Amino acid sequence: MDNRLSIALILFAIAWFVVLIAAIRTRRISIRYSMIWFFAALILLVVGVFPNLFDLINQIFKFAVVSNLIIGVLITMLMIITFALTLFVTKQKKQIDNLIQEISILKSERKKDVGPKK
Repeated sequence: MDNRLSIALILFAIAWFVVLIAAIRTRRISIRYSMIWFFAALILLVVGVFPNLFDLINQIFKFAVVSNLIIGVLITMLMIITFALTLFVTKQKKQIDNLIQEISILKSERKKDVGPKK
C-alpha cells in the first residue's frame, strides 16, 4: 500500500476519534451508538498502521489495486453500521409503540376514575 494512503487513513481515523469524543462530550451521540463508529475508526487506524495487512488480504482476494480493496472494506463497514443503526431504530420504535399504548390505557383509566362531571 502506498505510504500516502496509510498516512491518510491514520489521519482520518484520528480525526474521526476526535469528532466522536467531541460528540460524546456534548451529548449529541450516546456512548452506545458511538461504539459502532469507534470500531469503524479503529479498523481504519489498524489498516493505516499495518499497511502490509491489506497487501496480504489483497493477495488472497486478488484485487487489481489495493485501493479497490479498501473501498470494498469501507462499503462493507458502512453496510454493517447501517444495519446496526436499523436494529437500534427498530427497537426504539417498538418502545415508542409500547409507551403510546401504556399512555392510552392510563388516560382511559383516568377518565373512568374521574367519571362525568355533574
